Amino acid sequence: MSFGTRTGPVTKDTSTVALGLAQIRVGKASSYVSNAEVALGPADSMGAMAETKLTSDVEYWKLTSGFPALEDLSIPLSETCSFECTFKEITPKNMALARGIDPFIVGDGVTPYGAHILNSAAGTLTTVAATKIIASATCPVDTFTVTFSNATSYSVEGFNSGPLTGTGDAAQESKFSLPNNADCLTIPATFFTGTWANKERARFATQRDGYSDNHAGEVQLGGLKAPEYVRMEAVYTYPDGTHHMYIIFPRANVTSNIEIAFSDTDNAQPTITFEAKRADSEVDGGNAVWDMKPLGRIYWD
Repeated sequence: MSFGTRTGPVTKDTSTVALGLAQIRVGKASSYVSNAEVALGPADSMGAMAETKLTSDVEYWKLTSGFPALEDLSIPLSETCSFECTFKEITPKNMALARGIDPFIVGDGVTPYGAHILNSAAGTLTTVAATKIIASATCPVDTFTVTFSNATSYSVEGFNSGPLTGTGDAAQESKFSLPNNADCLTIPATFFTGTWANKERARFATQRDGYSDNHAGEVQLGGLKAPEYVRMEAVYTYPDGTHHMYIIFPRANVTSNIEIAFSDTDNAQPTITFEAKRADSEVDGGNAVWDMKPLGRIYWD
């Protein structure tokens, strides 16, 4: 009899035990497709996670023979790789990703919208799409009120920004600015039509058309199309703080059925799935560096 010898699955190397979550980084697929190493940094992270999970599904054909039949051979028929993550930070960028939108191909400016009349007997707004208010990229996200002093002259004031510098003339292009923000709004000629009178008002708002701001932006619902390609990198650091495992999907589509459960006892945790798609040189947008590993790779250091 042997004493002091353990049996069963005894740990061989404690530094290989995986505990904790991976950091999920997302970037523009076309910008890094020729790079087989980690190309994204912590700034590209989706932020805090509640769960991160890699799944590799393989469908096999089985060769059997004899009676009763026994299996002789398994041949892979198809392979899919996906990475599921449950994120905690509900930002426009993360929600855009969840909807299959590539936030890296969307402009990072400010767009006026929702212009409407508050009170006017005969004043109207243009319906010509080409004649619209223009906002600079540094224009604040705000709600602006236009107040007329006579049939053609008006001023503009932001709900948060306060009065803007400049005097509007409905008959010509008018520019408005804030301190250190020259010409933040440009209102074209004939945007205001009809006949306006003293103290009559109109209103419009501005919103970001990109996703660089964590609390400003828009994700449109409806009108879905095929999801854009993004690069997904999962960076896992082992508990020893020294060793890493990297999972790279060079061209991935995000597919998900978003559910945001708001609770008074826990934070919302929507789940999305990155599906690895081919990135080899035979596919448009791919690169030869992925010819032997078309869906991506896992590697360690």
